[in-house]
Amino acid sequence: MSDKVTLKEKISYALVNLGNIPIQTILGSYLLIFYTNIVGLSPASCATLFLIARVLDGLNDPFVGFAIDHIPTTKHGHFRPTLVVGSILCALNFLLLWFGPLMATSGKLAIAYVSYLLIGVLFPVMDISLNSMLPVMTTDMEERNMLSSLKGVVYMVGMFGLNMIAPIIIGNTTEAAGYIRLVIFVTIIVVVFSVVGAVGLKERVTQQPGDSKYKLKDLFKILVQRPVIVTFLSSLAYMIGMSVTNTMLAYFFTYVIGNLSLISVVSLVQLIALIPASLLVGKLIQKFGKKKLYAFGVIAVGGIPLIRLIDVTNVPILMIATIAGGFASGLCMPLSYGIQADNTDYVNLKMNVHAEAAVAALSSFITKCAMGIGGAIPGYMLAAVGFDSSAAQQPDGVKTVIIIGAIVIPAVLGILGSIIFAGAYPLTKEKLEAQAAEMKAVREKNASL
Repeated sequence: MSDKVTLKEKISYALVNLGNIPIQTILGSYLLIFYTNIVGLSPASCATLFLIARVLDGLNDPFVGFAIDHIPTTKHGHFRPTLVVGSILCALNFLLLWFGPLMATSGKLAIAYVSYLLIGVLFPVMDISLNSMLPVMTTDMEERNMLSSLKGVVYMVGMFGLNMIAPIIIGNTTEAAGYIRLVIFVTIIVVVFSVVGAVGLKERVTQQPGDSKYKLKDLFKILVQRPVIVTFLSSLAYMIGMSVTNTMLAYFFTYVIGNLSLISVVSLVQLIALIPASLLVGKLIQKFGKKKLYAFGVIAVGGIPLIRLIDVTNVPILMIATIAGGFASGLCMPLSYGIQADNTDYVNLKMNVHAEAAVAALSSFITKCAMGIGGAIPGYMLAAVGFDSSAAQQPDGVKTVIIIGAIVIPAVLGILGSIIFAGAYPLTKEKLEAQAAEMKAVREKNASL
């Protein structure tokens, strides 16, 4: 079996990851302010919606992963068909999520609940299938690190690129036309990039004669394997913090800085800062190992923005924090995907099962829980201090809450996530090298049967 990934596959992998980015990015950054400022829902109602819907539908992710792992493998591969179908269905529901409450004359909150719950079912089909591709595209660690770096660079470029153009497309957070333009643009990107990208991918690692299918009762055993559960807890804390930041972002630049379009500049600066980190991550992994590097990146992403508390309206300080935080983010994203692939191999060796989708399901579950909890926290905070969406200027109490949500809470959770990972993750650099060698020997043995 050749583990060499072709240029066509790299381009396709980049495209399909670009197609995966916009839905959660836009939901995390603009859905709350859209529901409060355009649809007319209260912040507290939205907070409850995000919390209940995301946590509940997140519980189905392991079962979605189980189903994807157990569907028959077709001539087009195991994960590519579900990736295509999931992308199309998720894009259609994305339209409903925005336009349903906007166009309804009554029952707006009920429509928001239904569409929000539905996207929690459909997005995992798309997301888990994509996140399952990395372990099956190659078993070569250098190739995996390369694909992880590519995925990280593409993800960050796509996310920050979208954050740059989204405020320009929206124009004014109190007018519906801008949101409509943004949602239509995002939907086209998701469908075209996901489908075209999936067609160009290749699944090299398939089930071998010595492998076996895991049972539904084994799902919990897979999820509590030490590397898997530690990654889950660490990432959950870190991602909740990032979700709080993203949800507060539009409020921060609208009501504290007083310039929403500055988000575009900040996103550009972040993008410029993260690209060198993403390109260097492969060499840094060889020197420090994934465990140390990821723990450092997580604590830096959360902690660095605290320097903005010196003067929250000072643009130079904002840019310094953005550059440093952007570099740290450029380390975290590629590493997270490589760590997921390593965890998949760990489960394979310990339990002798293919569980790519089951492990990948945790990524989707973490994203959902983080968006639910991280989206709810700002909503409850704003409701508690009497945020008024019709007021152009907000009182100091509201501004203080926005600052705490945008800077302080993410810092605390980022530091917590780093401590969990650094203290409990078992796969050190040396253990990963031994695991890779053992994995190679097992596959060679099974292939010869």
